[in-house]
Amino acid sequence: MEQVKERPELLHCNHSHNILQNLMLRDLGLLYYKCYKTTTRALESAAEMKLVGRKHRELEYDLPGYPRATFLMVFSPDGTKIASAHGNHSVYITDVATRKNIKILSGHPRTPWCIAFHPSSSYILASGCLGGQVRVWDLRGDSKVWNATSQTVIASLAFHPSEKLLVIATNNQIHFWDWSRPEPFAVISTKSTIEKVRYVAFDNLGKKLITGIGNNYIRESRVFRSRLRPPRTTHNSQVPCNHPERTDQNEAIQSSRTMGPEPSHSTQSNLHDSVSVGIDESCILLYPYNSRRGTGRGRGELNPLHEEDERTPSSEDVSAVVLNFSGISSYRVQAWDFSKGEIPDIKNSEKNVVIHKCKIRNDASINISSDGKLLATCFMGAAGVYSLQWETLGEEIYWAEVYNSVISVSISPTQEHLLVGLARSAIGKEYTMAIIYRLTHKQSESNKPRMQDLDFNNLAKYLHFMSKRNTMLWVRDLLQSNQSTGGHTSINCIRWAPQPGQGLIYATNTGRLAILH
Repeated sequence: MEQVKERPELLHCNHSHNILQNLMLRDLGLLYYKCYKTTTRALESAAEMKLVGRKHRELEYDLPGYPRATFLMVFSPDGTKIASAHGNHSVYITDVATRKNIKILSGHPRTPWCIAFHPSSSYILASGCLGGQVRVWDLRGDSKVWNATSQTVIASLAFHPSEKLLVIATNNQIHFWDWSRPEPFAVISTKSTIEKVRYVAFDNLGKKLITGIGNNYIRESRVFRSRLRPPRTTHNSQVPCNHPERTDQNEAIQSSRTMGPEPSHSTQSNLHDSVSVGIDESCILLYPYNSRRGTGRGRGELNPLHEEDERTPSSEDVSAVVLNFSGISSYRVQAWDFSKGEIPDIKNSEKNVVIHKCKIRNDASINISSDGKLLATCFMGAAGVYSLQWETLGEEIYWAEVYNSVISVSISPTQEHLLVGLARSAIGKEYTMAIIYRLTHKQSESNKPRMQDLDFNNLAKYLHFMSKRNTMLWVRDLLQSNQSTGGHTSINCIRWAPQPGQGLIYATNTGRLAILH
């Protein structure tokens, strides 16, 4: 009897049908704008899922000369260029699509530690180096230079999306600079020199200023001990606020601020009207505490271990960064209302806290979603995503334990996945350089973990996910081999390329910049 051939089963045929339908709807134009938006989201999601699931091909970017190490990379707002910071004191500009070098920006006396494109221009970018110098580059022309008087590490910097404003984090200060002028026009400082500013960023609209500031465990331990003692009644005692205010930022500015005339609606005018220049030099003792596990609001332990996250391939860079941030075991992340350009009171360690204790190595340790609603960051052995919306500020939305040293996080363009970069812990032929997680909601039936999304060889990881409170589903590990480099290679950061499905781009301690696509 002749055997009947069965029709092969089409995997995800409903998805294929939806994609074809979406392509047809998209061609109908503006009359179907609402459908078009839905169509675009579906296509982007499909492209990203395909990238996540496929066997990747690796291509290397052209970095002329000897870059020594690649610490960090950022993308231009139009997604066509990559700016990368290197151990040879230069910033490389590379074309994302062709992988060819466009320009090399030189002039820093030390290694650039932070870089940022202007959100509204693909030709304007800024970089700050370990020697205390900030440069604003115009790829079509010259650059503007400002040098910090103390020549301390420029830890982070960020452009305001619409104002001619660059915020600069160095030591325990934040400087506000209009780069058409020779000097910053405003500077604010934390309560003590040990509370150093490690991170600054604006949300997508420039209405929030996000800061990452080192926790002062000397003061915190004293406060903790004082709470263990019987309370004493005093006429001038103040009750600490357990729920930090999220509005009326200007009311919290202390007397150390130099007050000017009535603030206007101009961002720069408000910044000039209220500027803090005081620094509290009273607390400078450094202790080698280290956070074993810190999460969100109040979780975390202290352990007197070495700072294992401060790894860089150059002894010069190690000494500069570790010395500058020694004694800081964790950082608090705060969101400040910048809608009217009002200077935040960064002396206030309890106001608008998004995360009480996290790990910040450089700007790659924190990532804000494209819509400004989510913030992802690193912990010791974990990664988490938190709300940046005022109504739910600091709410833990996604969480996963990672049994490696997390050094970078990146939210995908569709906000459906999180890419977690890992430091190498041992020398071997290959290691897990990153993990991809899918962001899922517990309450949503449609977003529950599906067995077809998981490799059955890793069923234990699925069961671990189901038994824990984790809301991030492990999808896959990304492995890196030393066969091509022949040395001890470890990534410094890894990020999603700007367009959904475009690829994953990573930078290594050996100077490589490569894309997986």
